[in-house]
Amino acid sequence: MSKKLRLRFIAIASLSVFIVLFSFLVCINVWNYSNMTDNADRTLSVIAENNGTFPKVHKDKPKSQPIPENKTETEGQPVPSKRMDFTPEDPFSTRYFSVTLTEDLEQTGMNLNNIAAISIEEATQMTNSVMEKGKTKGFWGAYRYCITELDEGKMVVFLDCTKDLFFMNNFLLNSIYVGGAGFFAVCLLIIIFSKTAVRPMTESYEKQKTFITNAGHELKTPLSIIDANTEVIEMEHGESQWTQSIKHQIERLTRLTNQLTTLAKMEEGQVQISMESLDFSQIITEVCDEMEACAQGQDKTIQAAICPKVMVNGNEDQLRQLIYILLDNSVKHSKENSPIEVALSSGGKLTIKNKAYLEKTGNMNILLQRFYRTDASRSRQTGGYGLGLSIANAIVEQHRGKISIMALNEDTLEITITLR
Repeated sequence: MSKKLRLRFIAIASLSVFIVLFSFLVCINVWNYSNMTDNADRTLSVIAENNGTFPKVHKDKPKSQPIPENKTETEGQPVPSKRMDFTPEDPFSTRYFSVTLTEDLEQTGMNLNNIAAISIEEATQMTNSVMEKGKTKGFWGAYRYCITELDEGKMVVFLDCTKDLFFMNNFLLNSIYVGGAGFFAVCLLIIIFSKTAVRPMTESYEKQKTFITNAGHELKTPLSIIDANTEVIEMEHGESQWTQSIKHQIERLTRLTNQLTTLAKMEEGQVQISMESLDFSQIITEVCDEMEACAQGQDKTIQAAICPKVMVNGNEDQLRQLIYILLDNSVKHSKENSPIEVALSSGGKLTIKNKAYLEKTGNMNILLQRFYRTDASRSRQTGGYGLGLSIANAIVEQHRGKISIMALNEDTLEITITLR
């Protein structure tokens, strides 16, 4: 149990660290990509506003300077931009080109003065490709582009983002390496300190199991003495309702003690069982036949749909006890005059359904806890101590299977067991 608790702690802590680191890396890289595209779009917008050329930037001019009304633009001279938030070196370091088109998408002009890696044919091909996409902005390879409307057609501006993409991809890889190294380092620390973290809970649980086991052994002796003394009293004075009540309570305490001891030993792993290949279908069929009389005595029926020759690896005695516990629980706690449906699929999945008095729907695995009762008054009438399903759960865990309890609706309870 301590090993399982420690592994669960490591798994939960590691998963939490992974989620946090993964979310952080995703956010920072998305922000980096968004920042890169925003800067590229801002540059493209300035170039488009200046008829396909990058405006010149001067140190001695303010960042926002309106165009004088008494000056006219000369052909081939860049027009000062409304957004001059660039450095003086940006016009020389920015690699771009532009293509103007008519409304019929025929080229009327091309400016390749600020790029050396693109030829006229490549520029024409890139322009045709982006026009076919139908998007006003996006990426074409390592080039960011935008399409703007002109009075007599359209202009497509391409910006070389090779360096920006290289740095972005390099940052992505470095962040993955650093994040991965950090994750494994934290996981290593979690593994090292996990034993210390779960030690208080483990010690408490071990003390509880030891107490239950020892108390069970200690109770057997006084119960045997009380039972023997009751037999002597009955031999001398005859049976009475008092002696019968004492014997009934002795039986109940003996059964409870045995169940607690068995459950504690199973959870401690003290019960050594031999595993072999078994016909699970035959075991279920035989137990159903044995429980049929008990069910009919309470005006209930067991309806079995068992797939034949389903083989599992397990212990026959424990598997019989498992089916008996589940059917006994269903018979005791099902509604009057209702069927108990038992089904076994070819894959080894066992389901047991019965009509029950339920207060909620959904997951009901809480019934697997010790001494849990959905209705204490009705449980006292049917007998039992709330340990049956806990023992069933321990048997399934020993067989490395899974058990789940679901309230399908307000009056239908389904227990599902899958054995490997």
